[in-house]
Amino acid sequence: MNPNHKQLAFSIFETGLRIWTACYVIIYGVAKSFQFQGAKLMEVSIKEASNAEMMWAFFGTTQAYPVIIGVLQVIGAILLIINRTKLIGALLLTPIFINIILLDVLYQIHLGALINAIIYQCVFIFIFIQQRARLKAILNKLIIKRISEPKIENRLINYAVGFAVAIILFMAYQLLMSQF
Repeated sequence: MNPNHKQLAFSIFETGLRIWTACYVIIYGVAKSFQFQGAKLMEVSIKEASNAEMMWAFFGTTQAYPVIIGVLQVIGAILLIINRTKLIGALLLTPIFINIILLDVLYQIHLGALINAIIYQCVFIFIFIQQRARLKAILNKLIIKRISEPKIENRLINYAVGFAVAIILFMAYQLLMSQF
């Protein structure tokens, strides 16, 4: 197969994989707005609740948290579809899906949900691998910026003063919070 044909086939596959993943993530993101409604009103006592019921009740306590996560999922999925923003989408969705994977494992949520979350996270990792040159360039810019900063003595002074400011802020915050 011609190298250009291989590259085209791979590009088509990657685009299809991103669109497929984004569609499911959008469905899950939109569903978050009503997925946990009424869960806090469960008739099960805390002593008798399973881990999954406890998690469900937690997320059902407030409408805002699941909606915020859902909106972030939809935004990330849309970014994932667009070729120029796929890396940003994968970066946005990764912490969300790592959290979902952890919740699924720790609260013994349905195995199918866990498998789905792992598959989607694997797609994000695939994008990171494909975009490794861009990631490397971003990291190099951050590191080179650090190297071009003033000498270590100046950085140490900067950190020392920064710690002093942090201590002052900590004490002021504690004083302020003790008023409540």
